[in-house]
Amino acid sequence: MSRFNPHADNEPVLRTAELWRDDCLLGNGSLLDKGPIWTRENVAQLVRYFVENPDEGDSSFFEKLELQLEPASPEARCLAAEMLYMLLLCPSNIGPEKKRENVLNVWSWSQRPIDENQPLFQDDNLRGVGSGGTGFNNHRWREMVYLIRVVDGLLALDEPERRALLNDPERLPRWLEDIPENETRQFRHMLLFMLLPEEFERVFGGSDRKAIIVAYTGKKKSQVRHLSAREMDEALREIRAEQEEKENTVELDFYETPLWEDWHRDDTASWLFSWDPKHYDWTEFNRLREAVIAGDEAITSWICTNGNVSPGDTAFILRTGKDPKGIVARGNVANGPYEGLHWDPDKADAGEMAQYVDIQLTDVRDPAVDTFISLTDLKRVTVDNQNWNPQESGIEIKQRSAKVLHGIWDKLPPVVEPRKKSGPQPQTVEPPRNVVLYGPPGTGKTYEMRRLQERYEEKATRLKPEEWLADNLQDVTWWQTALMALIDLGGKAPVSEIIIHPYFQTKAKLHNRNERNLRATCWASLHSHTVPDSETVNTEASSRRAPYVFDKDSEGNWFLTNDWQDSCSEFVDKVEEIKKGPSGNERTIKRHETVTFHQSYGYEDFVEGIRPHVDADSQALSYDIEPGVFKKICDRARRDPAHRYAIFIDEVNRGNVAKILGELITLIEPDKRAVYGEEGQLRSGMEVALAYSGKPFGVPRNLDIYAAMNTADRSIAPLDAALRRRFQFRELIPDPQKIAGEKGDGYIPDGEGGLINLRELLSAINQRVEYLVHRDQTIGHSFFMNVRNIQGLRAVLVREIIPQLQEYFYNDWSRIQMVFGDTAANDDLKIIRRTSRSANEVFGQLDEDLPEAVQYRIVPEEEITADAIRKIYEPDA
Repeated sequence: MSRFNPHADNEPVLRTAELWRDDCLLGNGSLLDKGPIWTRENVAQLVRYFVENPDEGDSSFFEKLELQLEPASPEARCLAAEMLYMLLLCPSNIGPEKKRENVLNVWSWSQRPIDENQPLFQDDNLRGVGSGGTGFNNHRWREMVYLIRVVDGLLALDEPERRALLNDPERLPRWLEDIPENETRQFRHMLLFMLLPEEFERVFGGSDRKAIIVAYTGKKKSQVRHLSAREMDEALREIRAEQEEKENTVELDFYETPLWEDWHRDDTASWLFSWDPKHYDWTEFNRLREAVIAGDEAITSWICTNGNVSPGDTAFILRTGKDPKGIVARGNVANGPYEGLHWDPDKADAGEMAQYVDIQLTDVRDPAVDTFISLTDLKRVTVDNQNWNPQESGIEIKQRSAKVLHGIWDKLPPVVEPRKKSGPQPQTVEPPRNVVLYGPPGTGKTYEMRRLQERYEEKATRLKPEEWLADNLQDVTWWQTALMALIDLGGKAPVSEIIIHPYFQTKAKLHNRNERNLRATCWASLHSHTVPDSETVNTEASSRRAPYVFDKDSEGNWFLTNDWQDSCSEFVDKVEEIKKGPSGNERTIKRHETVTFHQSYGYEDFVEGIRPHVDADSQALSYDIEPGVFKKICDRARRDPAHRYAIFIDEVNRGNVAKILGELITLIEPDKRAVYGEEGQLRSGMEVALAYSGKPFGVPRNLDIYAAMNTADRSIAPLDAALRRRFQFRELIPDPQKIAGEKGDGYIPDGEGGLINLRELLSAINQRVEYLVHRDQTIGHSFFMNVRNIQGLRAVLVREIIPQLQEYFYNDWSRIQMVFGDTAANDDLKIIRRTSRSANEVFGQLDEDLPEAVQYRIVPEEEITADAIRKIYEPDA
């Protein structure tokens, strides 16, 4: 029977699923509380505010969900919490503490009390029954959307029909086929297992389902890949029946002997990567451990001496050199070896490079609190004399040793999640990020930059009143602040009242002005825009500037005069906007700036420089020192330490970076970043005197720097070695798996009843381009992201891919033919056709013997056939 599970107790999960079906899906009640929660009205709100209002920003799943559900009712937020509970019920790779924390967090948004000690929140009910894998956690929002759509469809049925459907193993999977993304969502398999455990397997991962069917049916992978989820269910049911008869028992599980060995043929290699804390301080260890526990992406870059490591291989990280020694992490290699600046700062300064791989960690263990595999335990594994304490990082683990090691690791108890201590938690200051995104065109650098920018944006509605006021005064000058204070005070007030006004006080905090300087600042601001014919203000008329809006009476009260309402109407509106407050304001607060480097871009544009100005009245020319975009964003970040700021630099390698940054090259280092006190004094970090103004300047710790560069234009090699040491380099490579196609599987219809595999097409093109040129000149996946049919594919090939290849090969059309596989194909299957004409054909009979003229022509878009495209990745088809 499929409900048999030798690894965990299924019954708590199945009892909860039965309760959910009866009380919620059929009774419209609540799973965790009382009252009507699973209603069509509440589901409709989740559809409106979550499903139809996607947030593609870089915030966490819960940060985005909370923002999306702000307009929803308390009952709808309770429903979201209960849906999350059901979503997390089956996976065993998320601990009970984390599940409980996440559900209670979402429930808290409803402001309704809940019994945290009820049985459904006990660990036994939350341990799960099988791994959902990293894919389930990384796509949690997609799984949530799928669940909402399923419930929305179910509640649209009357109760008798709903009851019959939920108990019918034939009808229910057919009904689910109408739900979008049904074929690719893991919760689909969890749902069927929970409701009908006698009929559906506890195999949630798509790759595992396919591997089992391939192993037991003898079908090719390409055949199984095209099976629907329902057809796979039927195949798994038949396989189980055959194996139960063969083994003469119903207590069989696909993740246990004897079935496990039949289908789990792991032909990937396993590698041992060394970590010596005496030489390398792995500062991200705790963050990565927490990310794995939370089900978030956890990727680390690691030095690797072996060039044979391949994507998909298993990586074990061995702590050595300092007790406790042993294996503390396991993961999967995300990409092949690549070169980067050496991790040792001294070697990096000398320009020395090292070889790295990126590892997607799936389990990280702290020896102080978690069970791990000690070096002593490792040395007991002697089946093939494996060296368990190597001097290098990236040693292949021999096959039999790897099998034993995997077995030991799989039996380790779950990672312990330390409970949060009561009371206020210490505030941690996030270290600054210096990141360069690099890769070929079309690999998502621009998309990633936009995604990162959203991390530094906030809706005005989320601001506190004091933050709202500060944001509105960021770019307001002192005299404008005085003007706004006077407007708010009724148009007339003495200096003593102006300087204690919230506008003036907030402006002082932004500029770190102390109280004894405020009166002088206020006087100077008022005098600078006093009407020229004032009888009470004795300042030199030449020092006054338009607009002339201030004057003072004989009692020392300053007032607004002249045509101030016309010349300063924008500030009247600004005062009204401040009074309304952030509530209901749709404005987005952006705490970032973007700039593009180019050959003529310099220090004066980026940091500060001298710029000419013409006085509007006298037409006199003057030269002033003005801040550049980087200094401006640094000043904003310094004045607002509670928030993070960022600058985004596009095409960073097109400018002379060392010259543009000048003396700031040292200040951008994370450990040199400046931290300022409330009065603006430097508390830690460094400052230097700027070249033009001579004023002290530091780069605030709460400013992040992101840069992007296109390796097809220029590699990272020319970048200054000192600069490369100060940045983390993150390569974005073509990822065919991100291509959706028509239905999310990478395929599009060819218009003739067949299919074209866009993922294999891109892989084939890039394999040839990399061979002929370089991996930096490959084609990115984004070219194909919006292709849904063959017409769109033809247009992309002719209008985007071919021009890109022309640039790569300097118009060598014979190479482009090689990329498309046109050299060996007949003319009907060619995309680039080659013709030749003799001199006699062109000029008539000539005495001179001239060579033939070779011409290449792109086949018109509408004439490119599906077979001509398919032959690129299936040359023998």
